[in-house]
Amino acid sequence: MIEATGHTTIARPIEEVFDYVADARNEPNWLPGAERVEKTTPGPVGLGTTFEGVYARAGRVSLEIVEFDRPRRLTFRARSRIVRFDDAVSLTEQDGGTHLNARMDAQPVGVMRLFAPLIAGTMKKQFAANWDTLRDALEPGGS
Repeated sequence: MIEATGHTTIARPIEEVFDYVADARNEPNWLPGAERVEKTTPGPVGLGTTFEGVYARAGRVSLEIVEFDRPRRLTFRARSRIVRFDDAVSLTEQDGGTHLNARMDAQPVGVMRLFAPLIAGTMKKQFAANWDTLRDALEPGGS
């Protein structure tokens, strides 16, 4: 198991940050390597919503929202041919903005299990950096 954490503070209201992160179709706008993400269930984004995405390193990934407590907690469960992971995001209001804490628990599968010790450091570093990229996309003057 590879565990990684990340955090950032975003100068945007908590509801706005939650809604943006919860809709995985936004990932190509802020998550490096996210090429395309489509929602695969009808209705509004919420508990049980699923997405299919294409990512540079993981290939085709299936995502499901397995925790949805707007605007405080959100967890995605993701599955691909090479890795399974949960991304849990916690949000708190802070000085008119939003503080985000994230945790990833990843389990390489198949032959990738052999490479887990080699890729763990890169995965941890990238996961931590992702949240600052999100901040840059959401704050005024961001991407």
